[in-house]
Amino acid sequence: MKKIKIIFSNVLYVSKLTKTRNKKVLIAFSVVLSQLSAFTDILLIGVFTFLITGQETGINYLNEFLLYISNNLFLLLVLVIFRFLFQFTQAYIIKKIQLDVDKNLKVGILRDIFEKRNYSISDSFYFLNQLSNHISFFYSSFTNFLNHFLQIVAYAIYLTISNKQAVFIFFFSALILFFPLKQFLKLARNYMHESYIEGKEFNKNAQRTLDNLLLINILQKEDYEIKLFESTLERYRLNLINNFKYNLLNTQLPSIFALVLISLSLMIKVTAEKLTLDFLGVLLRLFQSFSNLSTAINQIVNSNVHIEKFYNLKTQNIIKPKKIQLNKTDSINLENINFKFIDSDNFIFENLNLEIFANTHTVIIGPNGSGKSTLLGLISGVYYPLSGRVSSFSDKFSYVGPNPLIFNASLKENILYGNNHSITDLEILELLKELNVFDQTKDLNEVISNRSLSSGQMQKLAFIRAFLQKPDVLLLDESTSNLDEISQSKIFDKLAELNITIINSTHDLKKFKDIDTVLEINLDQDKRHVIQKKSDEENFIN
Repeated sequence: MKKIKIIFSNVLYVSKLTKTRNKKVLIAFSVVLSQLSAFTDILLIGVFTFLITGQETGINYLNEFLLYISNNLFLLLVLVIFRFLFQFTQAYIIKKIQLDVDKNLKVGILRDIFEKRNYSISDSFYFLNQLSNHISFFYSSFTNFLNHFLQIVAYAIYLTISNKQAVFIFFFSALILFFPLKQFLKLARNYMHESYIEGKEFNKNAQRTLDNLLLINILQKEDYEIKLFESTLERYRLNLINNFKYNLLNTQLPSIFALVLISLSLMIKVTAEKLTLDFLGVLLRLFQSFSNLSTAINQIVNSNVHIEKFYNLKTQNIIKPKKIQLNKTDSINLENINFKFIDSDNFIFENLNLEIFANTHTVIIGPNGSGKSTLLGLISGVYYPLSGRVSSFSDKFSYVGPNPLIFNASLKENILYGNNHSITDLEILELLKELNVFDQTKDLNEVISNRSLSSGQMQKLAFIRAFLQKPDVLLLDESTSNLDEISQSKIFDKLAELNITIINSTHDLKKFKDIDTVLEINLDQDKRHVIQKKSDEENFIN
């Protein structure tokens, strides 16, 4: 009972977040249609039995209706058409609820990612794709649960009225099913929980691999990475297949059990004589609904694993927005910063204190996974710390990363994305020419995409976008990795002309000139230590 209350509480919470209109009305309408479908099934089974064998049911008023149908056979087609309409509309409604919830959840999760600012990239993808899909299945599963449960009630009422003695025997025999079904349900849930954990791990490994394809190829570690990828995927697959196995047993067992009972009943003369075709037909529909009910329960339990995770994400990882505070100094200050990603137990930074002075060039170095990009995110307010304070002399930031944002739009729209200044076409064309982005003058209204440009061209456009935003602080994250030496030289010359603060995350410190400070991130047993070095210190460049 306690688990049911927890499930109900979690579902109510998530239901409010989905903001899907008329869910209750649609679910209620679906339930009504399922009962009409069950009633039509009973009528059709009775009619076919009466027409083929001449057997009547054990219900007098129903027999009168069957006689009326037999005298007006066109009504049989009417019943068949109505049964189709009931089932079609019911299935459509259930799918609509599921897709509406999925859409609203995806939008809500993306909004949450922007607001909380402590989601890792791999977790963001996982929550947007996998988590939202599983949660949306809950509503279709819950609706199916109500539909099949009430159908079982309808069929049971008919069978009880039709043949009380036979129903009594089948009812107590069916109770035997409860114990194996309960055990299979428990095992299926455990495997779904494990698949959730392995799914997140697989997603992280996939992102890590794709982000480092160049390095992996250069170091010829493809086979190692493939084996690691395959191993993680295999654990994920095994949990899913085990979950499916026990769900399948739960689904198939009621139908098999029903056929065994009917077979045994037919083998015994006393019980066989009391069975009619309509009773057997409705009994089989009852156990079919029982199988469908079991499937719906399995899906509800599986979905609830993800609902629980989502509930925990929303309620146990609440971070009050700690936007960058403007200060009256000429520096950016990080004071006693503690930061970790949502749904993670490991801190990226603990008790971090830094001061970066205005109009200086600061370089951040460190091994892969040390947190260089995360540090840029904290400095710029992209990530919110769990505790501590970030303050800056300005909130005018711009950014150039390793994977420039280029979308399917005009060249001008791409360059002026997020720009609030009044920029002339001449300014854009001069920068395009200065950085030699194209061999000849380009029409600014020409549509471009990440498929029509080289990686170097996209990188240069990202720099032009940043320059035209006229920032006080420019953040660079492996920003010249796709540029040749001549293009890098042009970018460095342009950066030297700007009287702004540059904070630069890179693996190649020696390529950059006019560096004032280096922030070196060292990893020691998953603990990160940031060492700040001035340009006049000995061993400035290691």
